[in-house]
Amino acid sequence: MSQQIIKSNTAPIIHYAGIKHVKKGERFFKPMHNHPDCVEILLILEGDGTYNIDGTNYKVEPQSIVIYNQGVWHEEKGEMDKPHKMLYVAFSNLSIEGLPEGHLINKNVPPIIPIENFIIVEELFKELVKEMESKDFESYWVARNLAGALLGLILRNIYKRKTNNKKHNSHKIIVEAKHYIQENYHQNITLQELAKISYISPYYLSHIFKELTGQTPFQYLMQYRIEVAKHLLLNSNSTINEITYQVGYQSETHFQNLFKKIVGTPPGKYREFKKKSV
Repeated sequence: MSQQIIKSNTAPIIHYAGIKHVKKGERFFKPMHNHPDCVEILLILEGDGTYNIDGTNYKVEPQSIVIYNQGVWHEEKGEMDKPHKMLYVAFSNLSIEGLPEGHLINKNVPPIIPIENFIIVEELFKELVKEMESKDFESYWVARNLAGALLGLILRNIYKRKTNNKKHNSHKIIVEAKHYIQENYHQNITLQELAKISYISPYYLSHIFKELTGQTPFQYLMQYRIEVAKHLLLNSNSTINEITYQVGYQSETHFQNLFKKIVGTPPGKYREFKKKSV
């Protein structure tokens, strides 16, 4: 792709936009159809599903973007054991360098895309929908320009022109997440909390963390807590119950079972054996 990938000089023309919320237990199914005169984008907020896009089945998860090029046939089916919630917008008047009219992505680009800057994308998307539903003065003009900003961020996710920078950014995010865990392991750390400090979605953080470290953030937290516990067992007079709370667990039984599973021996025997061998 060239440096400037958007050829259009005016904001996209919005055909429709909105939010769809299907409650848990309700059926979500849209049979095979296409949009011959516009591109459609979905931002999945909740729920899992299987979408057939251009003859291929894709697993759809929260905090990802779904892109339907103009004229592409697709079918949508959500899992009934979870609610299904999405934002959607359809538009035309957008030309991308090197692609046919009405195409946002090439055929070799997967139509399901995790979003790095999810929080910003979600807020822009919500504002766009709000303006489309509003009767205020110039609301449609505002919505069109919000769509332009939204599409710019999405295209930036898709067409990373500097792969090394992407790898560097991912590495930086993981380093910061690890550092946060190392300093706050004694607290109840959630994936959402880690994602918030990294300004990315929990789904994307979990994805790149596993890709770069071979562990999920939760597995890394658990492993780090055990390393701290081993240090305390050998270098303090704290009881095992005290160490349980010091490393962030509320149940000594749970801590003992976890320690044995990871280390291979209960914490009491670990302390006894290691101190004897010194």
